[in-house]
Amino acid sequence: MKRDNGGMSGTPWVSDLVLIGGGHAHVHVIKMLGMPPLRSVVEENGIRCTLIAKDVYTPYSGMLPGLVANHYTAEEMHIDLNRLCRLSHVRLIHASATGITYQPGGGGTVTCDDGRPPIRYDALSIDIGSAPSGFSSHKTMDVTPVKPISEFASRFRELKNRLQETAKSYTKERPFTLLVVGGGAGGIELALSAQYSLAQILENSGGNKNLLKVVLATRGKGFLESHNPKVRAIFQRIFADRGIEVRFEAEAVGVEASPQNSTTTHGHVNENVENAPMSILLLSKESKAQPVIQFHECLWCTSAGADAWLSAETPFETTEDGFLKVKSTYECVNFPGVFAAGDCCHMEDHPRPKAGVFAVRAGPPLKENIIAYLTGKRLKPHTPQTKFLGLISTGDKYAVASRGCFTFEGAYLWRLKDKIDRTWMEGYTNLSSLGAMNNHGKDGGAHNTPLGVAQKGPDVMAAFAASSMRCGGCGAKVGATTLSRVLDAVEKRRISKTNNAFTLMESSIDKQSTKRLPASRQHDDAAVTLLPKRGGGAMIQSIDFFRSFMSDPFLFGKIAAVHALSDCHAMGAQAQTALALAVVPYAADEAITESTLIDMLSGASDALGADDCELVGGHTCEGAELALGFSVSGYTDDPTKLFRKQGGKVGDKIVLTKPIGTGALFASDMRSKCKGWHMAEAVKNMTKSNGSASKLAVEFANGIHACTDVTGFGLAGHLLEMLMANDSAEGCSAIGAILNIGDIPFLGGALDATSQEIFSSLQKQNLRSRRSIANHHEALKAYPTTYPLLFDPQTAGGLLFFVAPDMCDAFVSRLDEDEGTVCASVIGDVCDYSDESDEKKDDICTIMNDDKPSKKMISVRL
Repeated sequence: MKRDNGGMSGTPWVSDLVLIGGGHAHVHVIKMLGMPPLRSVVEENGIRCTLIAKDVYTPYSGMLPGLVANHYTAEEMHIDLNRLCRLSHVRLIHASATGITYQPGGGGTVTCDDGRPPIRYDALSIDIGSAPSGFSSHKTMDVTPVKPISEFASRFRELKNRLQETAKSYTKERPFTLLVVGGGAGGIELALSAQYSLAQILENSGGNKNLLKVVLATRGKGFLESHNPKVRAIFQRIFADRGIEVRFEAEAVGVEASPQNSTTTHGHVNENVENAPMSILLLSKESKAQPVIQFHECLWCTSAGADAWLSAETPFETTEDGFLKVKSTYECVNFPGVFAAGDCCHMEDHPRPKAGVFAVRAGPPLKENIIAYLTGKRLKPHTPQTKFLGLISTGDKYAVASRGCFTFEGAYLWRLKDKIDRTWMEGYTNLSSLGAMNNHGKDGGAHNTPLGVAQKGPDVMAAFAASSMRCGGCGAKVGATTLSRVLDAVEKRRISKTNNAFTLMESSIDKQSTKRLPASRQHDDAAVTLLPKRGGGAMIQSIDFFRSFMSDPFLFGKIAAVHALSDCHAMGAQAQTALALAVVPYAADEAITESTLIDMLSGASDALGADDCELVGGHTCEGAELALGFSVSGYTDDPTKLFRKQGGKVGDKIVLTKPIGTGALFASDMRSKCKGWHMAEAVKNMTKSNGSASKLAVEFANGIHACTDVTGFGLAGHLLEMLMANDSAEGCSAIGAILNIGDIPFLGGALDATSQEIFSSLQKQNLRSRRSIANHHEALKAYPTTYPLLFDPQTAGGLLFFVAPDMCDAFVSRLDEDEGTVCASVIGDVCDYSDESDEKKDDICTIMNDDKPSKKMISVRL
């Protein structure tokens, strides 16, 4: 059984290890947590591991100059923390830490910026990198800070886009000017790499690559002052050959828009300022007198600075510059159990410059000491190296090597650097060996199928083999056909025990005098109980429950609540109260159980409260996996105005309010193949309530003929429910539907999954509704990647409307303008259909149709 969310089948949770930041040292720790022998140590000691990261993609700083020079893509230089954490059984919290507490004797909590309850820890490690020193007071659009590196790629891409748009406007008298602030190795590499790539952009965009001016400003009397004179001489030559201007003793303190007339800046005369959309660099009074430095774009690469919250919102000791003080064991001074590595800390006994090489080398000793602390062993000191090989690239696949007094240069050194960087990244992007251990156990061998299972046939064998990959969320629902048979059997048994069975099933129903409609006659998303003694109103009741499909209990709680509310939203009713049923994994330390439950129910309470629904109580129990469900009660004053599944009319437009594909996406995630940004996109959509779209639909009630929410049976299954609902409703004509695949919004991660033939474990059951698709085989051939997603089970999916054609444009326009609605897509039309049904077969879908075979009511426009 997977231990992602804890489990009673293994050692119960005993302690919480929390990592803040996805820096170079931490990615090593995370990877090792998923590999033997450390994985066994973690499991045997009941250590629950959590990563709190602002970004799900963490950059490798060594490849940054190559990214700027267009030698690498952004994906090539980033590590996907979502995949890495999934493989290593580490919980991923996508948020920024903003504060930390520390309890006497050890442990404490971490506060995040997304409103969740504080996250407890027994041991803590911080590796969040740094920010440019002195930059916070003058952020502008034309200044691109290099740090945090996680934000640099997107901002540099925006810079290039701005240059493309204005490429033809520069002249010899007024060239495009790029300023690089910082004379260290990073600034040198950026200036040369940016010159190389921006010149290509100018040329490819109709401009002149010679109309590019690069200026480097440094506060020192020279650059690369920590390197030997030979290195400095080489780069002075390269800068002269490449025409890059260097301003020494130019200490930058800010930027401002260029004035229209000549002025002075900190005492420095500005004599030739043109009337151009340029900014100027503000220099300190201690800087050397020199002409004003004007620029169109600026890359800010000064010395590293610490995040302000480390000194302001934590009790830990910091240097004057705000860096965490650590001992040679990487443990914070005077705070046992709290560790730090990388640019955010300062090692008191062995100070070293802020460089990526030290962060990378800190990973192994940091990992050893964290585990030693949690298992009661002695911490071991580590002395970082004093000398290292520096490979400084020049943008044009050429590099200079520097180590002590030795200096070399050449294209072969760039190839060496490229190989070193790609090899390091390969260790965190090609995770096939780690995945094999997850899928086949510690010995790496596949499990044999028991003979008794094999005798059950291929379907049972396939289900048995995939049992460890059974989906959570609505992917864990019982299939529609199985559910139909169960409900039919229960109903028949009830009838056989009732003396007036014939009357119950065949007599007409007086809706005004009957409190509840028989289940076999209802086609709605929630039960409707009429309240004649209260003036004709009605109570709406619904229930949902499923096990977790993600490692973050706070987000899982939100999504579970959004999903549970959706039945009321689909009927246009207002949810009022909810009762929760929560299952939490057993933990030996009840503080862990408590924190998990607080996280999950707080997320749920936030989502319920946003829809004016109050969490009024519930029931909790321990179980093998995290799970959550809700019984939701709502109310309406006028039951006749509720949206129903039946009521669609020929000519109606079919409108969908969320992309589909959550089932396949999370199936991919279970296999550690879902990309981080795809996961972030899905979670953003799933935590968005359908309440806003439902309220807008009420305003267009005259044009909304039918509605449901798209959940476990998939888009095709729920669409089929709406079409078949008309068959048993008085006054409703038989209808079919035509779908436009190209207009259906799909999640990017779902398309990735289906292209790899990864589907939800409920997909096979849902595929039985393919019998209702008139041109199933043709559609599958025409749309092999997207068509299967019509049967994909959705968790917290959108609403599906049948809308009168004369009101559709106005309705969709309002949905598009509404910030609370994810999307509004017209995906097809309701049409007439001929009453031709398939020959009855065992695997035919019988959703809500009294075990009758589904008719070919849906077609896909090819």
